[in-house]
Amino acid sequence: MKSKVKWGLYFFLLVAFVFTTPVYAYIDPATTTYVIQIVTAIVITLSVTIGVFFTKLRLSLLTYYARFSGFMIRFFSGNKEKKPSVQTRIPPETDRYPSSGESHSQRFGQSFRERLFLSASVGGAFSFTFVLFGIYEIFILNIHSFIFPFKLIFWPVVLTSLVIFFILSGLCLLLRGRFFDNSISLLFGVVLAGYVQGNFLNRGLGALTGDQIDWSARSGSFVINTIIWIAIMAIPLILMRKKRKAWSFTVKALSGLLIVVQSISMIALRKPSFVPLSQQDKYLSTQGIYEVSDQRNIIVIVLDRLDNRYIQCVKEDDPHFFDRLDGFTQFTDNMSLYSQTFPSVANMFSGRLHLFERPQSEYLRDVWSNSAFLPRLRDDRFAVRLYMEQGYTFDKASDLAKIAENIAESQIKIHRIPAIGQFLRLTAFRYAPLGAKPFFWTSTDRFSQLVSMEAVSSQPPYITNDLYFYEQLKEQKLRRGTQEKQFIYLHLQGPHAPYVMNERAEPVPSEKSGSTIQTKGSFHIVYEYLDQLKRLGLYKNSTIVITGDHGSRRDDISPLESAIVTGLFVKPAGRAGEPLAFNSAPVSSDNLRPFIYEQAGLPYASLGKTYFEVPQNAENARYLYHRLKKTDKNPSRLLIYEIKGDANRFENWTLIEDRVIEY
Repeated sequence: MKSKVKWGLYFFLLVAFVFTTPVYAYIDPATTTYVIQIVTAIVITLSVTIGVFFTKLRLSLLTYYARFSGFMIRFFSGNKEKKPSVQTRIPPETDRYPSSGESHSQRFGQSFRERLFLSASVGGAFSFTFVLFGIYEIFILNIHSFIFPFKLIFWPVVLTSLVIFFILSGLCLLLRGRFFDNSISLLFGVVLAGYVQGNFLNRGLGALTGDQIDWSARSGSFVINTIIWIAIMAIPLILMRKKRKAWSFTVKALSGLLIVVQSISMIALRKPSFVPLSQQDKYLSTQGIYEVSDQRNIIVIVLDRLDNRYIQCVKEDDPHFFDRLDGFTQFTDNMSLYSQTFPSVANMFSGRLHLFERPQSEYLRDVWSNSAFLPRLRDDRFAVRLYMEQGYTFDKASDLAKIAENIAESQIKIHRIPAIGQFLRLTAFRYAPLGAKPFFWTSTDRFSQLVSMEAVSSQPPYITNDLYFYEQLKEQKLRRGTQEKQFIYLHLQGPHAPYVMNERAEPVPSEKSGSTIQTKGSFHIVYEYLDQLKRLGLYKNSTIVITGDHGSRRDDISPLESAIVTGLFVKPAGRAGEPLAFNSAPVSSDNLRPFIYEQAGLPYASLGKTYFEVPQNAENARYLYHRLKKTDKNPSRLLIYEIKGDANRFENWTLIEDRVIEY
């Protein structure tokens, strides 16, 4: 093996080790199996090196043996002939790039076969890395963020990868001479730089939760990252000019190496623990989403990330905005036990703590399969309908078989062409240089909307899409169902980013919305729902809770810097036409379960106090569990805060435990 090729491989591996660091997100575009890839690359490189070494050693021994045998033959045969005094001098081989006066094809005999191999190698590495492997790895390692199985997009992904491969290879193959060499070098440089970027240079990108990333704070990183890209992309060009044979071998060898190591990673990922969650015949459908009981309704509407600060901002902008909540009481000091959707929703209806000591899927299966809270409502002839997305709220719809009425049997369809577009956008976000990433920014909600609203059964799956829900609510209207009593849990996006609506729940670009505007738009949807209840004459006798699954925090990698207080509005059955009341009692999501049972007429003393039973001057301690995801500096941790007094005042918060977690 040429020495420069060896140094090229060593440099590639060195860069991989030096810049190793992952980032984390709801959909993590930088989650990689780089350890598997690096180990595989090392094993392959060492195997080739050892193979070449022993091959050369064997040839050297054979050469020495032949020379020794010739000497012995001449010695014993008496052959005293001398070697010719004049030897033909063989000009040293040179493979530098030809001078401008020489034809490239004349100097090197650049054949169609050589161009074909180079084009296929680089085109294959490009399409395999950025399309097939890129999409597969992101999907599998973020499988809890998707509500459809990978098999629904597998063949479109393969086809897209092949199309890109043939287009790139074909275009390169049409070129000749310097144009061909420069094009191959630049394309190979993009492959190398993109691979290094996607695996090792995506530092601190934050979470793709829908929140916009502050790119303006990364100007210095943009410059450094651009310099790194230029340096990596220059390597093939320099090698081509200096040592063309080594360049040709390196391009083909490293292209093949990238494909091999990533193929091994794909095989390693294919194990039972990564079987797609949605690869099943059950899902939570929209069945009965616009139906209510004509006798008894308990309705819990969750606006994701409904924080007290958002509510206060709305009040400052419009002091009378919440006056339409007649019969409601606003609890101004309400706590969720967690700062994230998982495991907040599951805890809300089970009371079971999760300290991240076991896998997410295991906890969710245990909660929904074994918790008796909602099944007891069903035993009391309540039709329980849950409208929430799979992943952060439940593991498999089959776990809800004894709870929810709106479970449907069938396979989910997906819009394949938009899906491929979104996944290509996500992989581009991962592999693109830092300066280009703002153009490929995406969010989790876009992937939820890829699921077809026409499943095989008559009822489509429920997708968190507030604009669609509002549109259908106005079109279909609430109607009386056949159930005597009904419990409804409706999870909406609420004021959670990305910001997609205005105050009237109309779609607008993100730059024309914001947390305050979207909070108003979310309540505009809620008001439409409540108004339709009133028109049916069912508002007064309905129990209604409007809350959030958690409040708003800065991010998932930093300790809290301010209080997280979840918004809460409660209307017991029998109340209507009364002005919005206020209650400053220190309550939490633990008070939801006894309140629901109390409103359902079930015994609730063993569950604790209802919202209205907690004294406003109570001094009970409350707790919040804030999970920090792993960074390049810190392991994954769980911060436990104790709150004594008004939770809106951060001085009442005390960090009592900081533990390292495994999951």
